[in-house]
Amino acid sequence: MDQSEDERRTRLRDLEESLARLRADLPAPPADAGDFVDSGQYLAQREELQGQIEVLEAERERLRDSLGLG
Repeated sequence: MDQSEDERRTRLRDLEESLARLRADLPAPPADAGDFVDSGQYLAQREELQGQIEVLEAERERLRDSLGLG
């Protein structure tokens, strides 16, 4: 089922907000790289967030293209 243009624009706005929040949540590298447990947790968290960002960016690009904004 196709979404109306208004629904796609609303979804695009929601995606932009979600992407901004996820990017803000990306953890900074640990100050002390000597702690392997903290470093591993940091990498796992960062990879998970980056994966979510990639999925949302792909959807955002599809919506932008469908709205002629690409």
